[in-house]
Amino acid sequence: MSFFISKRFRVPCLDKADYWRCGDCGFVVSKTHVEMAPADWETVNREWHGAYQGRESDPSDPKWRGRLRNQARAIADLREIGLLNGNDRWLDFACGDGKLSRLLLTRYNLRLLNHEPCMPKREGYLEAGELVPGSFEFVVTTSVFEHFTRREQFDFVNGLLAENGVLGIHTLVCESVPDDPTWFYLNPVHCAFHTNRSMEILLRQWGYRCSLYNADAQLWLWFRSAPQEVGAVVERANRRAGAPRYVFKPGFVDYWKCAPHRAA
Repeated sequence: MSFFISKRFRVPCLDKADYWRCGDCGFVVSKTHVEMAPADWETVNREWHGAYQGRESDPSDPKWRGRLRNQARAIADLREIGLLNGNDRWLDFACGDGKLSRLLLTRYNLRLLNHEPCMPKREGYLEAGELVPGSFEFVVTTSVFEHFTRREQFDFVNGLLAENGVLGIHTLVCESVPDDPTWFYLNPVHCAFHTNRSMEILLRQWGYRCSLYNADAQLWLWFRSAPQEVGAVVERANRRAGAPRYVFKPGFVDYWKCAPHRAA
């Protein structure tokens, strides 16, 4: 990797971040965050996320609540059409204040277990010792993959899944990360930035064979099942009127090709 850009933040424990870029896949990571003392990283996270979690809106992400509703709708629909199995061992990893699990329970009577590694724990959350590798049918991460500073953190989440488990991911993925310190996605707690190429590599390394994407939920699901089987289910599902629609592809669905920006 080589130096890419820098940005000044001037917040507690973080004055400036230096970002480095992989010349092969375009993945970008903040070297500053990688080298940050754990106590400082915890402070930055708590200061940023504590400003909105437990509240009804996030000024830095105006579409947060609507996106969560669409994510709950898509997850419930994917179970209905048979692409998500069971409901005994579903996990929201780094769930924040647990809004997604509450939506699934109150609207669809589906149980999504919660685990939060960084922010204060809430009643009913799984402790770290309860995260048994290979024990979950479905693991979803929403706005999480941009916070990891090390490869083993990504691998840990993937390792929680059973042999045929399904991985759900919501994060920003683009064709190439903008060479622009004013880019909206560069904030004090975002330190990993993914491209279509880097996600394709990760998908293959972890043994997934295909994926789908729901644009309203901005949610990918990765499958180890045969692409023809998943694709046939998606094709039938997309014929329904008034139901969520999915983009399917063997490998990673490289949906976003335009320069990433925040719409007004």
